[in-house]
Amino acid sequence: MRKTALYSAIVVAGVSVSSGALASEWKYTLGTDISSGDYGDSAETEIVSTPFTASYSPSDKWTFKASMPFVQIEGPGGVVPGGDGGVVVGRGNGNGLGNGGQQTQETEIYSESGLGDLWLTGTYSLEPVAERWFFDLSAKYKVPTADEEKGLGTGEADYSLQAEVFTVAGNFTPFATVARKFKGDLPESEIKDVWYMSVGSGYTLTENNSVGLSLDYQQATTDTSDPSTELFGYFNHKLNNQWSAMAYAYMGLADGSPDQGFGFQLSYRPGN
Repeated sequence: MRKTALYSAIVVAGVSVSSGALASEWKYTLGTDISSGDYGDSAETEIVSTPFTASYSPSDKWTFKASMPFVQIEGPGGVVPGGDGGVVVGRGNGNGLGNGGQQTQETEIYSESGLGDLWLTGTYSLEPVAERWFFDLSAKYKVPTADEEKGLGTGEADYSLQAEVFTVAGNFTPFATVARKFKGDLPESEIKDVWYMSVGSGYTLTENNSVGLSLDYQQATTDTSDPSTELFGYFNHKLNNQWSAMAYAYMGLADGSPDQGFGFQLSYRPGN
């Protein structure tokens, strides 16, 4: 999930499965997310994340997820992969400043790959209000399994608390999400706790096809970085009762975001 995360991470995907009474207990998802951007630096960072997610719903109230990606990153070192896309942890050497603040002649680009962080998520669905307003409460915890020396993660545990509300209005499913993300500090820099907000809507085209659009905002993670604002869209196709596929793309609207990204997910629910 880019928003694997995640972005598991895709907010709209969470809306689509919240009516858990219709879902089988287990769901397995494999996807790939590709993004690139300079994140306010002078050199681009490219991230390819391929996560596998297992989801278990013991009832129509509870859903538990575990997700771990294989990640590849190439850039100047100021951004690391995260469960919700790239996380700005400082200024990379692409800012053009060397020791003593002198201008450097070239930018050193790093390239690394390996397993990312393990994300654990628990979601509780409240009783609907007036049979049309639905509320989900989620807690997420990051087990820092990624190698921080390779720049594949921060090496610190993070967690977040999230609330989501959505309703159904004809073919539309408007939703809003707010989350507080608590970040572990690095030895050389302070990573701020941030607010994340998202608003958007899904739209049912046919019984098997739906699309959606959202606007996502997150506060800056460091004093020297910028907030993240992204426009995100998706297309979901139900292949049959067990298989579904989703393709999505997003565009950064602020320096703290990747310039662009896209990805896909393939999901399988075992038959009852």
